[in-house]
Amino acid sequence: MNQEDLEMQNRSEQRLTCNRIFRHLIFYHLQKFTGKIKVSSTHGEEWSFYFLLGNLTWASGGSYPLRRWRRQFYAATGKLPNLDNLDWNAESWDCTELRILSENNSLAIEQVQTILKGTLREVLFDVVQAFEAPIYQYLGCPQTVISLSQLTGIGDGMNLEVQEGVTPDRYYRLPRSLFPNIKGLQERTYENWKKWLKLGLSQVSPNEAPFLLEPEELKKRVSQKVYQNMEKGLQGKTSLRDLAFKFKKNSDFFTIASAVAPYYQEGLITFNPIKDLSVYNAEKQKYSTFTLSEKNKEESFLFVIDSSRKNQSLLSAIAQRQGSQFQAMNDGIDALQKMVYNPFARPKIIFASYEMGIIKPQEFCAIIRRVELIRSVPIVVYTKRPISNQDAEEVLYAGANELITENSLTPSYVNSIIKKYQHPKSDPKNQSKQTIIQGGTSSHFRLTPNQTSFSMFAS
Repeated sequence: MNQEDLEMQNRSEQRLTCNRIFRHLIFYHLQKFTGKIKVSSTHGEEWSFYFLLGNLTWASGGSYPLRRWRRQFYAATGKLPNLDNLDWNAESWDCTELRILSENNSLAIEQVQTILKGTLREVLFDVVQAFEAPIYQYLGCPQTVISLSQLTGIGDGMNLEVQEGVTPDRYYRLPRSLFPNIKGLQERTYENWKKWLKLGLSQVSPNEAPFLLEPEELKKRVSQKVYQNMEKGLQGKTSLRDLAFKFKKNSDFFTIASAVAPYYQEGLITFNPIKDLSVYNAEKQKYSTFTLSEKNKEESFLFVIDSSRKNQSLLSAIAQRQGSQFQAMNDGIDALQKMVYNPFARPKIIFASYEMGIIKPQEFCAIIRRVELIRSVPIVVYTKRPISNQDAEEVLYAGANELITENSLTPSYVNSIIKKYQHPKSDPKNQSKQTIIQGGTSSHFRLTPNQTSFSMFAS
């Protein structure tokens, strides 16, 4: 083992959580491994890393492979790629396409190397962010790197599957000099993750799209030119990575992130998950990994009743990140009519504002519990103002499963509620009621023994 390998191994053994993926990669690098390492998370995302005699030759997977390919191709060539003839049956369609373009001289060797390095860097950052986000959420979202000693009681969540001899493309051959150094990849990923944390974005993926929640408030804070650019760019449709290319920053999405991060911290901006690019001429089963399956759409449906555009956008973003369909209504009566008479609008969980229009939340819950087709749907009621003990008890007695404050509508807490009711073991109406208050107990809520209290653009 040479000095460079020893330095890499020592760095990988530093007890920093963001080094977890590199401990695995460096191990197989030192073993001169040839094959595929598939990494999967508990949320279902998968990435694959390919080795040839210990050299990291390619990486694929994640939720946005087509967007990634388009970005990396554009970064190398200044042109958009043709997506019409991609080989979906290949082990790694993007690597196969890279090889074909190289063989027919559509790409120079320097462009091939640019795409290779850019792809590896992007996938590695995505893997680190995906596995670090739940840890940082658990620890209160610190803005510095954390060590394994702080993981007491937290599962790793990183599953590995090793397949010897598998290559991304059977004809894929590149000079060894083109393969990036794993140590260099590790250093760059580590530095990028530190910058990401400093911006307070541990819970945000650069593949998500910033969305302007409070345009009028933002207009007061920035110049007219900056506001116009932000209003145009922050529509919840274009990811940070794609925005970087749109604003001619190429792969430097940190410039865009630095511009929006302060407003994200203040709640003026949120981040929405988006879908990967569509490939219209491919058979559905050959690109089903790029879109939600019909089965998932039918089985997961979040319904929100709230006239607040901000709350609707927040809950919509959370639902999309969970792979759920989303429906929002401003009024409780309209929502009831839609759920009762439309068989395709029967939700798996309901989030309802206490201030839901003409109908009272007690009446709304009682009606839901009387309608056979939707009586078992969990109901979470949230309120932006204090209510009396009697009103709280009436809502819970009428059939609400949870009664929380509007301040509790954070991604982490809403996700925990959704997971709690994904596979109910009994009728939610008969489950013990809970009044949950985020950040402390209020005198306006009385907790019974069965209830629980939980605490860019100027250019």
